[in-house]
Amino acid sequence: MDKNIFSEDSITRLIDIGIALTAEKDYNRLLEKILAEARNITRADGGTLYILEKDKLYHKIMQTASMGVFKGGDGQPIGFPPVAMELSNVSAYTAIMKKNVNIPDVYHSQLFDFSGPKTFDKATGYVTRSMLVIPLINREDKVIGVLQLINALDENGEIMEFEKKQESIVASLASQAGIAIENMQYVEEIKHFFESFVEVMAAAIDARTPYNANHSQSIALLIEKFAKHLNVIEEGSYKDTFFDGNKINELVTAAWLHDIGKIAVPIEILDKPNRLGDRTENLLLRLDLIEAKLRLHYLEALRALLEKGADHEEQTRIEEQWQEDSQYLKETREFILEVDRPSTFVDREKSARLQAIKNKKLNGITEEIIDEKDLENLSIVKGTLTDHERSLIENHVKVTERLLSKMDFPDYLENVPDWAVKHHEFLDGTGYCTGCSAGVLPLEVRMLTILDIYDALTAEDRPYKAGMPREKAFAILGAMAEEGKLDKELTSVFVRSHIWEKPERKEPVHEE
Repeated sequence: MDKNIFSEDSITRLIDIGIALTAEKDYNRLLEKILAEARNITRADGGTLYILEKDKLYHKIMQTASMGVFKGGDGQPIGFPPVAMELSNVSAYTAIMKKNVNIPDVYHSQLFDFSGPKTFDKATGYVTRSMLVIPLINREDKVIGVLQLINALDENGEIMEFEKKQESIVASLASQAGIAIENMQYVEEIKHFFESFVEVMAAAIDARTPYNANHSQSIALLIEKFAKHLNVIEEGSYKDTFFDGNKINELVTAAWLHDIGKIAVPIEILDKPNRLGDRTENLLLRLDLIEAKLRLHYLEALRALLEKGADHEEQTRIEEQWQEDSQYLKETREFILEVDRPSTFVDREKSARLQAIKNKKLNGITEEIIDEKDLENLSIVKGTLTDHERSLIENHVKVTERLLSKMDFPDYLENVPDWAVKHHEFLDGTGYCTGCSAGVLPLEVRMLTILDIYDALTAEDRPYKAGMPREKAFAILGAMAEEGKLDKELTSVFVRSHIWEKPERKEPVHEE
């Protein structure tokens, strides 16, 4: 490239453009800026920036100033089909051959198939004449895209061909642009990899137990909807709240990771569907053994009576005692199975009966009907977890804190560990594990807490309870807000938002 064609102004402008491209953090705006600067340098009326993906050129940015067309800068799909990598197409040729192509007039050129531009012209009344097409090449000398400029304009706005000087300057810009796009793609790939890794970790934790199978995903989906809903409300304390794309991404990441500490909770506790948990089978087998031994004991007692010629009254007494003890065992088994269900509330009367069963001694039987551990589990007033088991569950927050402290979060995700760790905190300081109060609970944590409770109440995949009706869950959230545990206004906003509504499932259409 002849350096003499670059004036001092051109060099200064290219330096300024390079700095601007380096400073741009948004991928779509970067692409938009590249095309806009190339058009400014050449006074081109229009242009298209293509990105090469999977052996096809995809339209990413399209601009035609005279028609007021500016598409793609917001990241929305442009809608044109991708360009196949065929030498007959000028953009594909440029990408394949890594060569600039400068066409003075597409209507007088036989070099390429220009049926596409001509069809566009016929449909819109536009006139495509001059065209400059330049490949975007990265550090590894691989084409990552194509810059296509249309209709260079002179000072009077008349269409002219692209000058050699313009071609060289745009080629220099394209070199900077290729590197800038590559850098941005690397950043996006790293971000995507991290986000995918986070989702995989969360899915792995959830997959340990059926009851948590969809929890993290549900919270991630809800928190994004909640943030976007707060962005548009027009009254109340949160009317000026706004979450930009980065902040929403940070919230979603915290939602995916909020339960990662459950990896350290024993599966038999996470999966505990009833009070006895994995002890149920052993206790029922013990009852079978006691019943068999009891029967044997009375048969032996009856035989002894018969051998010594005991009277009928004595035999009747033995048989009645057997019937009484057998009925006791039957009723005890039924009672234990009832109490073992998580839906049963264990009041003082039931607790006293359990203690009596623990102390019961049957004739000729040394085994306890229920042991100390069984009694502890069956005496749980509500739910399925003992105090010790509940402490292990609650400890998952501290494990989450330890795990996330080992991760080097980038600046745009710096709040993720704090939000994830505090999602079980209440405004009145009664939550766990740090007992934070209202003054130190960020809005994002208050949002996560509401959603976590709502999903836990309404989830249909919990082994220890059926999913609660929405209205009852709302009532519980409202009561907790009245008690000062949850943000009252935020809870009300969530209930009224309808973001919790699941989209209707559409039945597949079967074609005949």
